[in-house]
This record gives sequence, structure tokens and C-alpha cells, in this order.
Amino acid sequence: MTDEVAIVTKAKENIMFAMATLSMEDRQLLSNTKRELVHKCSFNGMACDIDGDFLTHVDPVFGSCFTFNHNRTLNLTSIRAGPMYGLRMLVYVNASDYMPTTEATGVRLTIHDKEDFPFPDTFGYSAPTGYISSFGLRLRRMTRLPAPYGDCVPDGKTEDYIYRNYEYSVEGCYRSCFQQLVLKDCQCGDPRFPVPPGFTHCEAADPAARKCLDERMNELGGLHGSFRCRCQQPCSQAIYTVTYSPAKWPSQSLKIQLGSCNGTNEECNKHYKYVFSFQTREQWVRGKGGGSSGGGQEKLHVRSIDQFCIEFGMLWPVSKIFS
Repeated sequence: MTDEVAIVTKAKENIMFAMATLSMEDRQLLSNTKRELVHKCSFNGMACDIDGDFLTHVDPVFGSCFTFNHNRTLNLTSIRAGPMYGLRMLVYVNASDYMPTTEATGVRLTIHDKEDFPFPDTFGYSAPTGYISSFGLRLRRMTRLPAPYGDCVPDGKTEDYIYRNYEYSVEGCYRSCFQQLVLKDCQCGDPRFPVPPGFTHCEAADPAARKCLDERMNELGGLHGSFRCRCQQPCSQAIYTVTYSPAKWPSQSLKIQLGSCNGTNEECNKHYKYVFSFQTREQWVRGKGGGSSGGGQEKLHVRSIDQFCIEFGMLWPVSKIFS
């Protein structure tokens, strides 16, 4: 193998295989901590509790990630929309600690509901270093009708769904289906995805397992290419639309120590800004309309409602970002 891109891709796969053999505790020890990434943080104009407000989530691609507003029994609300009342952070990315397989410098952001499993590799947004990154959010809550009016899934989670503590999603369905096919043929799982109880991930040092996994990837056409997986939309879904705008940082007049961030100047970087709103879209059946043939016809109505939303979930990859 001589192609540099192919070599980097294969090296990343080997790292994921190696990490899959470690416990969650060991994976976290190999990654950065919350305070190594987040140096300043405020929400609704008040300082965050970095240790308590962020939950560590270990991602097979990005390493340790941190979720803000993760508590399902506690709602964090803002008194109004706008950057001054959203989540503001000063984050430090230690690029000198990057691995040789890291292709870019920055952080990865994922917006999701508390009940949804985050997929930063598929639905993430990248923010580079040296810029103020501003993200505007729009939330649309979609309610679909099941049969006989539609084909949405009221509760798509089955025994084969590998994200057991989270709500059903199309992405989770495809990954669960793909993992089940790999487990059936290879007797071990793809290290990118969780495995059900009683199964283990394929090991990098096992050539037979690697060969079987590569063959399944080629045969199935990748994660979303398998005709053997049929995943339908959920009947209830939160859809986030994100807009991004950057500005060069820091300005020449800003006095702040980069890296250690021990300066006393309170004019710290407003690194991430959020404006929240959401749209609710519902479908329901209302009455029956008569026709010339005497038969009744169900009427399908759609309603959209624009509102403000402050509740959100965020994922911040820490170590080996963009690896």
C-alpha cells in the first residue's frame, strides 16, 4: 500500500480496533479531560460547572466527547434567545498532542435531543481553531402518522437495536442492522458500533476477523448501502437545522493568554453562540369528506408552529479531533 490517503484510512481503522478492546475507563484515561478542553464556559449569563454540567461520552472515532444539558430530569432554560444567553465557551485544542493520523485542527459539534444517541461522524459540524464560531439552531419537531395513513415507526426499537437506552432513529436502525449482519457472519462486531450482550468486537490482531469484516463491508455496500436493511422514519422526531458563521480570533486588542488561559481579563472569547427556535409540525386526521360516489375520504391536516426552544444537547470531541 503506497497511497497516503489509504494508509491514513487503514491506520485509523487499526486505532479503532485497538481502542475497542479497552474498557471505557481506559479509553477515558487515554483522552483529554473536560477541563483540558473547556477553559471558560457560561450559560444564560452564568458560569458553568464544567465538572457537573458535562457528561463524558466515548466515541469510537473522536475519543472522549462531552455532552452539555444531558440530564433528562432537569431542563436548562434561558430567559431569552440570543448569543448573550446561550452557551458560550472558550475551548483549548492542544494540537501538539495530535496523532499522526489527525488530518485537521478543530472541534466537532453535534446537536441532538437528550433521548437521542449522538452520531458526530455523520451529523457533526466542524469548527476550526483561531476563529469565533457562531452556530444558530432551528429545531423542527415532526409528528408523523402511522398506518394506515403512513409508514412511520411508533417504536422501532427491537431486541436487535444496539442503542438500548436511547430513542429509535433511522441512523441507529441502519447501524444496528449492519452490526447484526456482521455478528451473524463474523461472530464479532464492527468496533465502530456497540455490540449486544454476549458478543465482542473484532480484534485488530485477528486476520480472519479483519478479512471477514472487510468482506461484509464490500458485500453490503457500506453502512447505508445494504438492501437487507429497511429502516423507516420514526413517528416522532426532532430535526435540527444549524447555521454557522466564523470570525477571526483573537483581535489585536484582546488580552488573553492562549493555551493556559490564566489571564484575569474577563473579556474571554465568546467562542460558541447559539440562537434557538423550533418549528413543530404535526399530522392528524380530521373528519371525513363526502364524494360523488358516496364514499368517505379521510382528510389529512398538517400544522406548523414556530416557537423558541432553549433545551439542547451538545457533543464536544476532545482527543484526536478530526482523527
